[in-house]
Amino acid sequence: MDRKCKLFLLAALLQLPGYLFGFLENYNNYQYLFGDRAAGMGGTFCAIGNDSTALWYNPAGLANIQDEKLNISANSYSYLTRNTERYWQIEATKGTYDGLDLRESDLSIVPTSVTYARRINLLGHDVLGFGIFVPTQDSIDASIIGHTEGILNVDLHATYRMNTKAYYGLLGYGIQLVPGLHLGVSANMVFLQTNGGANISAYLDPGGTYQSEIVMIIKNDLKALAFSFGMGLQFSPWEGHWIGAYIRTPAYRSYATVEETQISQQVGPIFPDGNQSQTLTTSSSYRYLVRPALCSLGYGYTQKNAWAWSIEGTLHFTDEDSPNRVIDVRTGIELYVLRNVILRGGFFTDYSQKDTVTQSSSNDEKNDFYGASLSISIGNELNPLRDENVRAKSMWTTVGFLYQYGIGHIRGFRFYTITSSTEMPILTQRTHRVSAFIAESIAF
Repeated sequence: MDRKCKLFLLAALLQLPGYLFGFLENYNNYQYLFGDRAAGMGGTFCAIGNDSTALWYNPAGLANIQDEKLNISANSYSYLTRNTERYWQIEATKGTYDGLDLRESDLSIVPTSVTYARRINLLGHDVLGFGIFVPTQDSIDASIIGHTEGILNVDLHATYRMNTKAYYGLLGYGIQLVPGLHLGVSANMVFLQTNGGANISAYLDPGGTYQSEIVMIIKNDLKALAFSFGMGLQFSPWEGHWIGAYIRTPAYRSYATVEETQISQQVGPIFPDGNQSQTLTTSSSYRYLVRPALCSLGYGYTQKNAWAWSIEGTLHFTDEDSPNRVIDVRTGIELYVLRNVILRGGFFTDYSQKDTVTQSSSNDEKNDFYGASLSISIGNELNPLRDENVRAKSMWTTVGFLYQYGIGHIRGFRFYTITSSTEMPILTQRTHRVSAFIAESIAF
């Protein structure tokens, strides 16, 4: 095997961790679904938000709270599976390629959120609220395992695991300016923690006496703190009809560190520098824009203790890392089957702002998501005798389900052994995520 081919093969294996961790750049503006009413309606809460979870969807909705409201979204159980066929390819004969699949999966249990809001009557009918959200707590396992044959035979065993956690702290204020017109503002803080590791071993057999082996261990760790602010309005032109508008500023990282450690060992004559082992640790600290601004506009109709419907669109602005301006759509419906039994359903989109992989871009994935939600809520009267010593008025328990389907493209990897080319294949990627959640809301 000539030196040029040896160098290319070594570079290919060294670049593999970058491809494995490419999914870290594939996060969209995930439609985080909190609470009982909002989650069941697919997050369609900009126009009709009326409890403490309005902190996230539109803080103007806080002004609808008459006294106190506690919302607890207990555990959310989620399972994700994703498969990219023939992600890692090697040229077997001229123009034909043997390939291995990339398989990813995740099973997570997330304590989702706690929010609380209380009417303070400082400037009239005004409400103060705060909340803690844990929207993301993924532990994704992935693997590329198998044997390829051709001019170069390769036994490849590559696995990685990524753990991601996001913690949001929100503070909001809503006020009724005049009957039917509400204003709200919010401040958001998020702490993101991601760590991952990859283990790669490859046995290379080009024939003759060139059998060689390479082993690599990679560890990544990221911690970041970011802030953003929001402002919203809710307006009722006629009884039962509501229009909502919400805008959120870009989110900026005030602190972030990234550290990566690579441990590698290579043995065999196929490597140009001979047998060697090394440990390399790199770290960096940086501050920059995490997520561009967005604005939402929604309409909703409510008929008390009967039914409600809402629809909204969210425009996501652009930045260097998210160059595509997209509009996500959400709609949801709420039906009172009985006075104390409510059914809710919703549909939402989550389009990626990443550049398409068919263009020259460092972003190697682009997936668009479509989701649907369904929930049932059962209410209990906690103070039927109106005892003044009992503060809690009612409690609702909600059980819901969420399904998300993602479809898009990823730039795979191809090792050319005969053809003189560096073109990487563009492959179709499909994702399925099924979640179940339970939520409690208490009115005081």
